[in-house]
Amino acid sequence: MSTALLILTLDEIDGMKEIVPKIRKEWIDEILLVDGGSTDGTIEEAEKFGLNILKQKIKGHGAAILEGVNATNSDNIVFFGPDGNHDYNEIPILVDKIKENYDQVLISRFGDGSINLDASPLENFGNKMFAFLVNVFFGGHWTDTLNESRIITRKAFLQLQFDSLEMGSTQQMSIRGLKKRQKILEIVGNEGERIGGKKKMKPLPVGFDLSKQIIKEFIFWN
Repeated sequence: MSTALLILTLDEIDGMKEIVPKIRKEWIDEILLVDGGSTDGTIEEAEKFGLNILKQKIKGHGAAILEGVNATNSDNIVFFGPDGNHDYNEIPILVDKIKENYDQVLISRFGDGSINLDASPLENFGNKMFAFLVNVFFGGHWTDTLNESRIITRKAFLQLQFDSLEMGSTQQMSIRGLKKRQKILEIVGNEGERIGGKKKMKPLPVGFDLSKQIIKEFIFWN
């Protein structure tokens, strides 16, 4: 089984310099950097590493995921952000676990023993609240339904009919995975401190969009 790594960026030159060189090419079969319009030198830094680069045609986190998946060919896809929040050492763990016949494997930043160095009290509360709501409405048992750090098989991704182009993208993968009764594993992990750049997520508007998404996915179950 082959695996593609999608590195999703928007003005993350500091993380590119510090994190990306630590990713070992033998962990995966193809690497694609999907950029949302960086102007800080992120793309130029990626070119130094010889990475394949895709410039997004449509803005949004979910759009980056969709365009990246469509531009790769591997059986499995790992989503990764080089901003310091994700631990690059989790990449081979995800790749190994998906081989155990899972459809999705995701990293929880809020499981028992997790260390979270980036979420504010409001973000911490929001993440746990949305995990609770997803579990109640869709029959899950997770501690984190929003984390980008995950791997999914291409077959499972196509089954989701993914169409969330903004920040609700990862929650949609979680919700529709439950609705489709996919085999999903949650692994307890950590969230590191951000390395440079600015945080893209705005808690209140994103929280409103996530709430609407849950309601819509429940009403329109199929």
